[in-house]
This record gives sequence, structure tokens and C-alpha cells, in this order.
Amino acid sequence: MAFVAHDFRLGGEPAITIDKHGRLYLNAAMRAKLGIPEGASFKCHVGYDEDNGNIGIARPGEVNVPDTVVPATFDGKRYYASVRSFIRKRDIKPGRYVYIERVNNWYAFRREDLLNP
Repeated sequence: MAFVAHDFRLGGEPAITIDKHGRLYLNAAMRAKLGIPEGASFKCHVGYDEDNGNIGIARPGEVNVPDTVVPATFDGKRYYASVRSFIRKRDIKPGRYVYIERVNNWYAFRREDLLNP
């Protein structure tokens, strides 16, 4: 029999989740990787790679983006940001996206079901 820890904030791999309401959630492991203090709101740029379907997350000031690109604001209570128009424009499917690599200060995530079919 396998057991699941009752405290989901402990351990785990960095991941993001997109829900059916267009919210992007960063799990505790990913927030720790970014150095986000518990209970703090924060901003991140969100990108999409059309070639492979990966989603990118980056802290403002760590990547070069045009001045017109506004980072998403994540609240410090539930750690999610509304990115509904971003998701709709790119037809991104809801689900869990697992961290795969960091390239040029962008953290790249791939849909979990594509990594483990």
C-alpha cells in the first residue's frame, strides 16, 4: 500500500498547474526554486513555445522581454495568477506541467501526460 503525505507543501518536484478557469498555479517546490517567500505576492513572465508546447516562467529583470510585456501577478494566498487570455489565444490545455529545464533564465515546463504517456 502506498501513502500520500498529508502536507502537499513538503517536497515534490517543481510544477505548475493550469486549471479550467484560466488560472496558473505554482506549487511549493517551484516557488522555493524561484525564492518566493511564504505568503508573498510576486510577478512572473509567462511564455509559450509553439514548437513544442512548453510553458515558460521567468522572474522580471532576469529575462529580456519588450517593455510592453507585462508580467502576471500571483497572489500570496493561493499562489496563482489569472492568465485566461494567454491560455485561450494559444489553446493551452488545462493540466499539470512538470519542470524540465532552465534555459536563458526561463524555467520550462511540459505537460505531465506528454512526459509520461
